[in-house]
Amino acid sequence: MWQYFLILFVYTGIFSVFYILTQNLLISLIAKIVIVSTLLAIWNKDFFKRIDFEALPIFVGASIAVIWIAIDKLYPHIPDFESIPDYDIVTIALKLFISIAIAPIVEEIFTRSFLIRWIIAFDYKSVPVGKFTWMSFIITVLFFGLAHDRWLAGIITGIALNLLLYHKKEIGPCILAHAVANLVLGIYVISTGSWYFW
Repeated sequence: MWQYFLILFVYTGIFSVFYILTQNLLISLIAKIVIVSTLLAIWNKDFFKRIDFEALPIFVGASIAVIWIAIDKLYPHIPDFESIPDYDIVTIALKLFISIAIAPIVEEIFTRSFLIRWIIAFDYKSVPVGKFTWMSFIITVLFFGLAHDRWLAGIITGIALNLLLYHKKEIGPCILAHAVANLVLGIYVISTGSWYFW
């Protein structure tokens, strides 16, 4: 169980630690990729199994990205005090890689594979993937939403991904939908220069 918390903690904090120490965006992004990927490979090998590219998760992911963009100016965000870094082509590529290949795995493993079941029973492994309870649904949706500065879009995303989990009864489609959402949003960010989304 502690592995889930450790991976989430490292994922959310390792970039900042390296950036404070080095003041180098490239080194900090590479460190995040290497360290988080290593932890995932050690403790969560099963999540590197092949993910089927199905239409529903792809549609859900694309829809999530559209919602993030469409409602962005309609509500106040949680303040984000990090300055927007000066990206170049290499750091853009690394940031995009993290958002589509690492973030979906870490966030979905923690939220919809572990947390949503742990809320139901401390012995989370005894809880089937995709089991619904109102308590676990509400808590994970709020957790996911408030973990993002764009909290309303995060809450909507949490609802959509939870519903996908309940429908498919497996975590793979949620990882795929999350990756598609981040890919579409990343393409929008790069093509329009809307770096504040990152």
